[in-house]
Amino acid sequence: MSSAWALIEDREEILFVRRAFGVGRGGQWCPPGGTMWHDEWPEVACVREAFEETGLRVTIERPIAVFESAHFFLCSLNNSRDDIRLRSEECIDSAWISPANLLTVGTIMDLRRILPTLELAGFEIPPVPDGLVTAVPQKVF
Repeated sequence: MSSAWALIEDREEILFVRRAFGVGRGGQWCPPGGTMWHDEWPEVACVREAFEETGLRVTIERPIAVFESAHFFLCSLNNSRDDIRLRSEECIDSAWISPANLLTVGTIMDLRRILPTLELAGFEIPPVPDGLVTAVPQKVF
C-alpha cells in the first residue's frame, strides 16, 4: 500500500503524533500521514491525512523523498499550531519536536526513513543510533 506523510514545520519544529494503541504501530510517534486511497495523488493524501489526524490545514511546500511507496512532503501551516485537534481513534498525543531532539520522545515509527527524510529537508538530525541502517530513498526532490 502507498502512503503519504506530512512533515509539518513551524518555528523550526516538526509535528509528530503518537498513534493510538488500537491502530497499527500503536504507541509509536510519527508525522501525520497514512494510507493513500485508490488512485489518490500523494499530495492530496498528504493534506487529507494531516487534516484528518490533527485538524490542521497545511500547504505542501515541496516533496522531499519517496521510499518504495512512502511519499514524504515538507508542509507549512495554514492556521495556528494551537488549533490542533487530534482524531482520538488514530492519535493519542502530539508534540512539536526539534529534529535534533527527535530521539528523546520515545519509539519513532520507521526511524530508518524519518532520519534521512529530515536531513533531506534541511534539518539537523541527531546521530544515527548504533546498529540502525538508514533507508535510501528511490527518489529525492
